[in-house]
Amino acid sequence: MDEFRNEIICGDCVEVLSKAEQPFADLIFADPPFNIGYKYDRYNDKRARHDYLDWTRDWIAACVKVLKPHGSFYIAIGDKYAAEIKITGEELGLKLRNWIIWHYSFGQQARSKFALSHTHIFYFVVNERDFIFNDDAVRVISDR
Repeated sequence: MDEFRNEIICGDCVEVLSKAEQPFADLIFADPPFNIGYKYDRYNDKRARHDYLDWTRDWIAACVKVLKPHGSFYIAIGDKYAAEIKITGEELGLKLRNWIIWHYSFGQQARSKFALSHTHIFYFVVNERDFIFNDDAVRVISDR
């Protein structure tokens, strides 16, 4: 995969990553479709539950295959499939370091329920004892 170093590749991740002969990724951040019926140009965001979960297992497995032994894997996902994503990652051998909630606000415009105001981000590592975490890059002074 050296020929892909520092390049953006547009394609099906399962197809592209299957060409890798060895692990090459230190970090992967995935923000897949949430399967909640959003209208996209070409993507069907309303798959049958079992189809979506099968597809999810395939792309997560493809990513796990290319992570280096000290690799980290972040997955952003909405409420509907968060639990399944966590379980799938663990079943594929990943270790959960954090379950992060990214809060954002689009205001309260929904008429019959609360607005969606967060995304789950799962921070997985390949090896619980050997991983890279740049704590200084995310350090925040306490309000206390």
